[in-house]
Amino acid sequence: MAEPDTESFKLERKGQRFACPDGRDLLELAEAEGFSVSGVADELQLTNRQLEYAVERVAGLRPKELFRRQRMLLARRLVAEGYSLQVIAQRLGFKHYTHFASEVKSYFNLPPRQFQKSVRAMCPET
Repeated sequence: MAEPDTESFKLERKGQRFACPDGRDLLELAEAEGFSVSGVADELQLTNRQLEYAVERVAGLRPKELFRRQRMLLARRLVAEGYSLQVIAQRLGFKHYTHFASEVKSYFNLPPRQFQKSVRAMCPET
């Protein structure tokens, strides 16, 4: 089967968001698909490589890195909103808390509990 034309799928950047040709937001779609590159590609009826080309062209990042960044920004927001680390890990689609913990440590350079304290210290009491 011939690979469809990679030029036919174009993302449009709108601030920090990315609009698909059908109007859906790429990052919301990624969240709904558990931040899975192949899940998003399947949903958009693209190959992983086509999605990669489209995202790199607009964001300058590979989808995996863009989705990772979005996932960690959501983690920070959820910590600030008072959710427990366990709940955040589940909500963001991590199969095991240890995977979430290592991702937080890798991304923010802090262990999860320290990350949680740091974020909450910057947020006003609600």
